[in-house]
Amino acid sequence: MRENYNSLTFWENVISKNKTIRGHMFMQKPPTERSIYFHSLMFGDRNGINNIWGYFPNFQSIIGYIQYSFLQESFYRWIYGKERLVTKIPSLTVDKIIREGEKEKKINKDTAFNMRRDYEFVRSLWNLPSNRAEEELKKFVIDFNKKWMGDNREFIYFKIFWTAEELGEFVISSTLLTGTEEELEAKINMKIDEWKDICKCASTDPVKGEKFRKVLCKDLTEVF
Repeated sequence: MRENYNSLTFWENVISKNKTIRGHMFMQKPPTERSIYFHSLMFGDRNGINNIWGYFPNFQSIIGYIQYSFLQESFYRWIYGKERLVTKIPSLTVDKIIREGEKEKKINKDTAFNMRRDYEFVRSLWNLPSNRAEEELKKFVIDFNKKWMGDNREFIYFKIFWTAEELGEFVISSTLLTGTEEELEAKINMKIDEWKDICKCASTDPVKGEKFRKVLCKDLTEVF
């Protein structure tokens, strides 16, 4: 079945049917060789942190996720999370969320402009050849993270990995910035060498792929 990832209706249906974490909506099965991986953070001092590790079935699906789900959720939390606990994201377009935030004076014109520009940029990727779209998405993510690094009250972050092995190495390197190998091994319930092997084979070995999936969903992802 060919999914229409460039469709608001498609994503509204997927989100409404899946009560799981949004970034895990397509993680019922282990990754394949076409999968694209990501790490995202949404933080607000009134809403805690959403630290999500996951993957999507292909490049088109992750563009759709960013455009129709991630930007919707992260911008809504940015606009309204300063003053209250956000427990549910309304089924509104990104443009509608931005317009209402402006109207209610929750954000200024510069912030609204940046939000619209990010949304329009992601939307434009559908019109590009896949190889160029991939390069443009890499640039977008770098710019996005600089723009929304925020402060100690709130920030948004998104990173893409093209292989499970790349994600696995980042898990190790980012953990060792503030922790130890022993702490990481305790967190993922395995030795570092085993983790590296699982990541290397995640998209080709179903057994290791399932272990990889469970680590991302249960051990690395944190929402609190």
